[in-house]
Amino acid sequence: MSVDRYLPAARYVARTIPGILAQRGLNPFISRFVLTETEQGNAWLFVVLEVSPLQHLEDYSATDVLDYLSTALHVLPVVVSDSYGLRYAVLLGSPNMLK
Repeated sequence: MSVDRYLPAARYVARTIPGILAQRGLNPFISRFVLTETEQGNAWLFVVLEVSPLQHLEDYSATDVLDYLSTALHVLPVVVSDSYGLRYAVLLGSPNMLK
């Protein structure tokens, strides 16, 4: 499978997510976006954030922030990881989403 078919969705999220976070008063430096597809066919976009030590990581990982991101991204699932740095993972496509 080719992850290229998810490029338009990945570009949309990459363009949109900084503004969504700004609406919540969050202004991280986004160091990179990583688009990948698993062997099971799930396409994920990882948004790698650099957050100032003066900011609280909880401000980015709170349930209401994740729900807000998901809703603003047309209900795409969004999860957060704070191991080895802060990043969001946005599920762009999955074989299960087609059912």
